Amino acid sequence: MNIFLIPSWYPDEKNYVQGIFIKEQFNALAEFKRDSNFIVSHLRNFNLPLKKPTESLRSVVDYSKQHKTIFKEQGPNLSVIENSALAWTDKLKGNISQQVKARFENFLFARKKFGHIDLIHAHVSYPAGFAAMKLKERYGVPYIITEHMGPFPFQHFIKKGKLSEKISLPVKNSDRMIAVSSSLADKIKEYTGKSSVVIPNVVNENEFLPLPEGKLNNDKITFLTVCSLIESKGINELLHAAKNACGINERIEFIIAGNGVMKKDILSFITAHDLSDRIFLETDLDRKKVTEHFRNCDAYVLPSHHESFGVSYIEAMACGKPVIATDCGGPADFINSDNGLLVPVNDIEEISNAILYMAEHLGKYDRKVINKYFMENFSRKVVSEKIFSVYEEVTGANR
Repeated sequence: MNIFLIPSWYPDEKNYVQGIFIKEQFNALAEFKRDSNFIVSHLRNFNLPLKKPTESLRSVVDYSKQHKTIFKEQGPNLSVIENSALAWTDKLKGNISQQVKARFENFLFARKKFGHIDLIHAHVSYPAGFAAMKLKERYGVPYIITEHMGPFPFQHFIKKGKLSEKISLPVKNSDRMIAVSSSLADKIKEYTGKSSVVIPNVVNENEFLPLPEGKLNNDKITFLTVCSLIESKGINELLHAAKNACGINERIEFIIAGNGVMKKDILSFITAHDLSDRIFLETDLDRKKVTEHFRNCDAYVLPSHHESFGVSYIEAMACGKPVIATDCGGPADFINSDNGLLVPVNDIEEISNAILYMAEHLGKYDRKVINKYFMENFSRKVVSEKIFSVYEEVTGANR
C-alpha cells in the first residue's frame, strides 16, 4: 500500500518541535508496516506578513531561489517530499490555493516514483485536510483526516455562528475521520455531523521510559511542566498554585520547561515571590534534555485550559510518572486513580490541593503500573495497528 501523508505541521531545521508528535506517528507506522510505503508531503512556507513589506519581499526572493521539489529517504519505506509555498493571511484570497498547488506537485512526484497512491492521510482538517479533499476531487484517491485542533474549531473558523467551509467541507467529504480524543470527536460531531474513530497520539517508548533504579535524589519532590509558555496552558494558575504548595510543603519544587510569550511573566513572578530556589524556568532545551526531565521528576502537572489530547501527559506516564491535569478535553480519556488526578480548569485552589496530595501520596502511584497502562494504550505498535486498521477499511471499501 502507498500512503501519501499530509501534515499541517512538520519539524524541520528551523523548528524541530512543531508537529513532532505527527512525525513520531509516521515513523512508527513505517517501522511496524514494512510492506507499505509512507510518503510525507512537507511544505516550506515562505510567509508574507502584511505589515512587514521588507520581510515579505525577502520571502519572495528566497522562495524564487528555493522553490523546487526535494526527495529525501528517511528509511526503507519512509520518505519526505519537500516543496515550497508562499503563505499569507487567510483574510486575503488565494493563500490556500498556493498550499494546494504545492501539495499537488508533491502528489504527482510521489505517484511518478511509487506508482498508484492508495490513500491520503491528512493531519488537521485545515489546511492539510482541505488539500486532501482537492486531491481526491482531481485524482479520486480516498482520504482520511486525523484532527488535532483544540479547541475545535478555532474561533476564526466561526463566522456568524456558522463553521467555515474550509473546515466543514474537508470533514464531511473525508472517507473517515480520526479524533485524538473522545471530547474532540464529540465536538466534530456537534459542528459537522460527522462521526470519528478515536485513536490517540503516539509516544516513543524507546525515548520516554522509566528510570530502572527510580529517582536518584529523594530530598526534593519535583513537579515538572513542559509546554509552550502561553496563557492557555494555565501558566498563571500553575504559578499561584505552586506558590501556595511551596508555602505548605518545603520539599516541593517545580521545573517549568518551555518557551513562549509568558517567559518574562514567569521570571517576574518567581522574583516577586522570592521563589528562585523553588521554581526553576528552563528555556534552553533539546529533545534529550526534555526526556531527562521527564525521567527524573517525581510527578507532572499541566493545568491547561483546553487540550485536544495532551501528548506531554502521556510522555510523563511513559516514564512511570503520575500526572495532574485539568478536565479540559483530552485528559479525561486517560487519567484514572492509578496514574493521576483530574481537577477543574482555572481552579487554583484545587490545583494546589492536588499538588499537595500527590506530594504526600507518591507511594500510591506505582511507576510500573503507570508505564504498563501507557504501553497498552499509547505505544507505537498499539497506535500503529489501530491506524492501519482504518487504512485497510477505507482502501478495501474503495476497491
